[in-house]
Amino acid sequence: MMSASQNPSSKPGPVVVAAGRRVDAPDASTPRFPPQNAPVVRGRVKEYMLQHRPSAVVCSAACGADLILLQAAQQNDVRRYILLPSAPEKFRETSVSDRPGDWGVIYDQILRTSSVEVHEVPDGQEGYLEVNRRLLDKAQALAAELGASVAALVIWNQQSRGDDDVTAQFKDEAEQRGVTVAEIPTF
Repeated sequence: MMSASQNPSSKPGPVVVAAGRRVDAPDASTPRFPPQNAPVVRGRVKEYMLQHRPSAVVCSAACGADLILLQAAQQNDVRRYILLPSAPEKFRETSVSDRPGDWGVIYDQILRTSSVEVHEVPDGQEGYLEVNRRLLDKAQALAAELGASVAALVIWNQQSRGDDDVTAQFKDEAEQRGVTVAEIPTF
């Protein structure tokens, strides 16, 4: 049986580089990714994976969009490259297990079976923007190595929350680099 990452014809599937929303905190004033929408988003990501048959996925590993994509990639035997802005334990505490759900368990399992790079960057928005740039750099380098294209995937509520929206800035950066961007809504 052929895995989703194999393509017997010619060119390998795209290297998918992704960013998106974390699931909302229980006290979120503006819903962006309600936890109860995770099953629907999982279904949309699964469909995306079947349609695009990526050769690799490059993203971070926060609860919500990142882990849903990484889990789908794992289930389809697609190589996974994770870039973290801090040590895995710190990232787990600040961006994974601080929200409702079994994200910590998923995170631990995904990290054990993926290629993980830690890029120590300053805390806050500037650090996350730097990781976005590095995600795109990694995807473009990997695509060049594989002879593949790069496709950006943004899993979000499709609405920027303003100048400090790291997901919107990822989308903008991908478009500025000429990378095709697909969006999966969290609603």
